[in-house]
Amino acid sequence: MSVSLATLALGAFSGYAVSTTLFWVAQGRIIFGKVRRVRPLLSGPVVCQQTVHPLRLAVTSKVQLEGWSARPLDTPQRRVLVYFGGRNEHVGWACGMPTYLGPWTIYAFNYRGFGQSGGRASEATAKSDALKIFDEVCRLEGGDCIEMVVMGRSLGTAMALAVAARREVSRVILLSPFESLEQLVRNRPVLHSMRWALHQKFDCRRDAAEVQAKTSILMAAQDTRISHPSSLALVAHLRRPGPVIVVPGTNHQSLPRHPSTQIILATCLNGP
Repeated sequence: MSVSLATLALGAFSGYAVSTTLFWVAQGRIIFGKVRRVRPLLSGPVVCQQTVHPLRLAVTSKVQLEGWSARPLDTPQRRVLVYFGGRNEHVGWACGMPTYLGPWTIYAFNYRGFGQSGGRASEATAKSDALKIFDEVCRLEGGDCIEMVVMGRSLGTAMALAVAARREVSRVILLSPFESLEQLVRNRPVLHSMRWALHQKFDCRRDAAEVQAKTSILMAAQDTRISHPSSLALVAHLRRPGPVIVVPGTNHQSLPRHPSTQIILATCLNGP
């Protein structure tokens, strides 16, 4: 039995329509992904005593976020770094960063639906939560903090920029940043064909242009997810771009936890 071209076309269109509808409905899950395992950070060269505290932050009456603070002991002045993770990333590993950074207190919270955080993540909720996280850190630290840095990786760079554009920060550090999701899907034929259904756009350009603080960029040597041109396109929108560093021996996944990255961060944060 032969199948007409019209029937084939109708079948193809129906499949496209179903796929696009699912993409629209499940967009947050697709973009943020799902934590499959917690990737550890190897201990660094700094010998320091620290306390790690589990945290819970109520961002709505029904949703709490799971987080941690890692505070070095016996530090005369308080320096704080707030970290925003990427897609599929459980940020519990960030508690080990003081073994590289020394006298820095680290805060990190899982996105909604990650780890023990409740709810479901979306662009709107993640950016709103990021501001609440930052404000809560400021409340907990009180007037003891002399430096406040926000750092984001990949998808988390959008949250770091959203905070830095609306709050006063000392410095911004972006790992594998990007201009927008529309830019990223251009080289992915399936997603690009459904780009009109992309309502969570994560357009970072406007926030980048509003950031007053110096912003440093770190890129993986081999990155198949976010290319160097994509990251550099975002840099062009920054008011105060800092150094742009390619970290040898890293890829998109390993960049934040690689010892070379952590050593570079320590140099940037603890240098003159």
